[in-house]
Amino acid sequence: MVDEIVQQAAEAANSLLVPEGLQRESWQAIRGIQRFYLRMMDMESGTGASKLDNYQNFAKAFRVGDYTSVMASMTTNKARLKTVREFASRDLSDSTESGPTPLGRVVIALQQLLAETAPQVVINQMQEELPDFLDSRPLLMDLTHFISNKALDQEVRDAAEILAGRLRNLRLA
Repeated sequence: MVDEIVQQAAEAANSLLVPEGLQRESWQAIRGIQRFYLRMMDMESGTGASKLDNYQNFAKAFRVGDYTSVMASMTTNKARLKTVREFASRDLSDSTESGPTPLGRVVIALQQLLAETAPQVVINQMQEELPDFLDSRPLLMDLTHFISNKALDQEVRDAAEILAGRLRNLRLA
């Protein structure tokens, strides 16, 4: 019974940590590594958080298995997340914690756009890879919009704006 109360308290606290610029519905739809990455991205873009303790504490709060997989630096006072460009394909495979998630799919799509893949090709690939694409579309749009506002790299922000626009204006036959 105590474990159940602790679990409920943790969920209640986590629901209050919605990053600025992300819809509450999107926050409720994601867990673990996605929550960790987006919350820390919000902190990095806002306050420039760089203390490793912050990352460790949020990883525990969000029950992330291996937060180091999304970290570019684990230096005590210079800790930071990987940027969209820094994720390797092995970081986003289906065998990783972040790969099979909507956020992982958005990162892959952004990398493809940065590599000058045509936007329609990227959208088509997302549709093929995500069996629940139509249901996931609002979440994918929100994640992409969030990245377009929070990424420190202007080219990533531009690619995210393009992807968000394409997802928003997608004509479904």
